[in-house]
Amino acid sequence: MKFRRVIPCLLLKHGLIVRSQLFKVHQDIGNPMSTVSRFSDWNVDELIVLDISSKVDRHDLRREDLHQSYSGSNTVDVLSEIAKVCSMPLTFGGQIRTLKDIEQRLQVGADKVTINSAAYLNPQFVEEAVARFGSQCIVASIDCELLEGSHTVKINSGRTDIQTPPEQWAEKLESLGIGEILLNSIDRDGSARGLDHDLISKVVDAVSIPVVAMGGIGTFDHFAEGFTQGQADAVAAANIFHFQELSYHHAKYACTQADVHIRPSTLGSKYLRREPIYDQVLEAKKRESRIEQSKIKDYSKWKQDIPRVTWCSKCLYPSLSATPLEFDEEGVCTGCQMAEVKIKIPKHEWQRRKQLLIETLEKYRSKDKSRHDIIIAVSGGKDSYYQAHVLKEEFGMNPLLVTYDGNNWSDVGWRNMVKMKDVFNCDHIVVRPSVKTLKKLNKQAFITMGDMNWHGHIGIMSVPMMVAVEKQIPLVFYGEHGYLDLCGQFSMNDFPEVTYRDRLEHYGRCYEWTYFDGVDGLTASDLVLYRYPSDQQILDLDLRGLYLGNYLHWEANEHTQFVIDHYNFEVADQTFDRTYRTMSNLDDIHENGGHDYLKYIKFGYGRCTDHVSKDIRAGIMSREEAIKRVNHYDPVRPSDLERWVNYSGMTHQEFDDIADTFRDPRVWAYKKGKWLRKELIV
Repeated sequence: MKFRRVIPCLLLKHGLIVRSQLFKVHQDIGNPMSTVSRFSDWNVDELIVLDISSKVDRHDLRREDLHQSYSGSNTVDVLSEIAKVCSMPLTFGGQIRTLKDIEQRLQVGADKVTINSAAYLNPQFVEEAVARFGSQCIVASIDCELLEGSHTVKINSGRTDIQTPPEQWAEKLESLGIGEILLNSIDRDGSARGLDHDLISKVVDAVSIPVVAMGGIGTFDHFAEGFTQGQADAVAAANIFHFQELSYHHAKYACTQADVHIRPSTLGSKYLRREPIYDQVLEAKKRESRIEQSKIKDYSKWKQDIPRVTWCSKCLYPSLSATPLEFDEEGVCTGCQMAEVKIKIPKHEWQRRKQLLIETLEKYRSKDKSRHDIIIAVSGGKDSYYQAHVLKEEFGMNPLLVTYDGNNWSDVGWRNMVKMKDVFNCDHIVVRPSVKTLKKLNKQAFITMGDMNWHGHIGIMSVPMMVAVEKQIPLVFYGEHGYLDLCGQFSMNDFPEVTYRDRLEHYGRCYEWTYFDGVDGLTASDLVLYRYPSDQQILDLDLRGLYLGNYLHWEANEHTQFVIDHYNFEVADQTFDRTYRTMSNLDDIHENGGHDYLKYIKFGYGRCTDHVSKDIRAGIMSREEAIKRVNHYDPVRPSDLERWVNYSGMTHQEFDDIADTFRDPRVWAYKKGKWLRKELIV
């Protein structure tokens, strides 16, 4: 009896991981290195990486505020970086046309390569590759689409139909010496509907070489079905491994439950540790260099010839967005694309999602109300109130409210937060680090990554999960995943949950608490609140962090009015300096001032752009009106910046000097001692 394999697959586009939908919509997920590191932690069987970049190389993962930035310029550079953190067999595909292409990829770290279009366009090339590198090294990728009841093979990223049934094409590839087939269903891609078992069975029956099936995985049971119904030798998937915690373990568990013979899943790689170990000497030199750069004002890198910034043709997000975006052929960003998808979700689908939520809650409900059955992560903002309303008042749960206190509430925000326990008759735990620690983290995170609120981003994703472990409450709720709202990072079919990788890469900018251990006198004990539960703790408790926005229609303007009407929720009595909204970020006085101003400095846009883009997508603001507001609010230097520089012990000049080192040369020019934004939305 042979072992079956479960294989994560990464899709790369210009150096970043993307989520694919029907081979047409591509949504940026993030940096591949942190993801591959996580797969190594999980001791996965194998890894497949497919580069779907356009012919024009513009790989650019440079971000001065991301710890895992690098200066790669092409697909081989990306592969080389991936290989450094990859502890499992690696198959790499994309842009392979010659024997030299194969040799390059094998030399920098690939164990196998996969060939798609080139196999059809030049069969002799395949034979030559097999002869030189061996059949065990050459994989053929077959992309299939179901058209009018029949499967057909397509090449050129699904654009060209070769009018050949997949089983016949598989037989031909085997005759050329191919050692393995990667079989992908185009019409199932990103759908979460499950694998095409009919397609898989046809190809498996036609060849004697291993067949790896992918396309459509949406639940862990789908892996087992690929083996038991499709008879695949291996099952590969992408999206589910990005959006659910310890998903590889759960996938293999589902397989063992279905009596599939599979290599056991283990945690904790012998090659890597989950929490990064930083070279503190090197990191200290980087910080010192940045400070020195701010003093001498060396901005030579801004003279580089780099691509122009473009804006979404519907909303106002730029191509260098702080959140990862992709644009379609009409210039519409993925945030707008996913907003359109969300708007079109039919009523019966929302009813189905609500029922899924109810079924989940019933598994955790305390029948006699003698214990807390869920945790709600709350800041006291509008979303917090709506979460508490839904889960306590509508669904009758007995929640424990948990708040991370970063010592930065507005007066209005503080009042909203402290009265939640009485408004909803709930127990409420507020966890506050020492102010001394917070001031140091504010300053050091600003110097290091240009984000004084690193502690808040990490704290809100860590504290509720650690309280859950301490109190043995296995279900934690958050509101809406911000990266759907801003940039459309995933589809509504993905049902993303709280994960360690998402917390580290997107909330923490790839900086873990271990980075600050020893910086400015900070110790491990000072940083306890920023630690996340271990993989073993998560498994032992079966801990899950869910987003209500996956199950219920989420619209901030509607929810704000609802909680005002029903719970006397307070909004600000005047607008902030840098936006027109009065309902947002009441729980963070730095968010609307210094933190948001830093985004403008780094990327050339600010919170007003975030807000108008949301309102454009909601259909309550025209693009013309949005442009006026952005040009008015985004460039404003906030009046409350004074508060933060005093809080952190810096001067305005020190703030400006350090902040300038994070400016992106794609949008800023330094001329005659002044910073000029290269392009304005007009």
